[in-house]
Amino acid sequence: MGVTAVCGIVLTSCKPSEELPEIPFSVQRIEPLLKESALTPSDSVRLRTFFYDCVYEGNDAPDSIYVEDIRSLREDSLFSWLLDTVLRRYPLSYDFTPRLKPLFQRWKVLFPEDSLPQVVTFVTGYGPVGALTMEEDMCKLCQQHLMIGLHYFMSDTFGFYPPDLPYFIRRRLTEPHIPVFVALRLIRSKLPPLSPRHLPKMVDYMIWYGIQLYALEKLLPELPDTLRLFYTQAHMEWLRTYARFAYKELIPYFQESRYFTIQPYIGEEPFTKAFGQGSPPRLGWYFGWQAVRRYAERQGVSLRELLLLPIERYKEIFERSGYRP
Repeated sequence: MGVTAVCGIVLTSCKPSEELPEIPFSVQRIEPLLKESALTPSDSVRLRTFFYDCVYEGNDAPDSIYVEDIRSLREDSLFSWLLDTVLRRYPLSYDFTPRLKPLFQRWKVLFPEDSLPQVVTFVTGYGPVGALTMEEDMCKLCQQHLMIGLHYFMSDTFGFYPPDLPYFIRRRLTEPHIPVFVALRLIRSKLPPLSPRHLPKMVDYMIWYGIQLYALEKLLPELPDTLRLFYTQAHMEWLRTYARFAYKELIPYFQESRYFTIQPYIGEEPFTKAFGQGSPPRLGWYFGWQAVRRYAERQGVSLRELLLLPIERYKEIFERSGYRP
């Protein structure tokens, strides 16, 4: 079953000079409803609406399936333990609104014509292959809801994440990263899809990820670069010392389209093997971010325009940025 949850995170207050529109915003806690055997009529509607939107993804599942799924979750002892554990970490008194509302206010400025989703929290449990199912279980944008799985934001040392998740991934599974994953889900809902099936060049990946990092910078300016990049402070220090050297070494790969050749520079790894264990991973993302920043500054292009650009324009962005570390 593909269930999910919505989480909260630490966001500081907006800059005094930043004017954000007032929006109706709340975070609904859906996961506690699974503990109640007798729901109020309004709670019953909320739970059912959520399930049909996010779990069944808008499909017309028979009512008998829904009833059986709810019963199975309530009778699963391991799931009940996980649910109780999550509720201890994020009790019903936990206030998500001040941590997430600024993000949605900024998003509303970008796309005023869009309706904002109802943010909900939930708990899905862990799939048999956690690394493959984690991203959707962490945060999923449905037709009416944006749900985030609180069970994926317990701490980097939580002992019950899927065993196939390495520590460099677990480092992201913390409360301060929640706004980052929420923002990425919104950002990627606007970006054109990019897949190895399209035979993109490395420069296309660099700009595609670079636009996402640039969007995170604008949507979550109160967060440090380390959180938005999934880097450590040591990674940032390495870049300050070796960025120019690393960029020069990557230049021959910019026009490469064989994914397995460029994967070490854009894929999820604990470090970049060509530069040793102290190096940051995903250097293509970082250099793409810097190129997008430079292009936006030079050309006066808005974030909205960048998000909606077709992939065929990515090479132009890179070339016209004039970026060199």
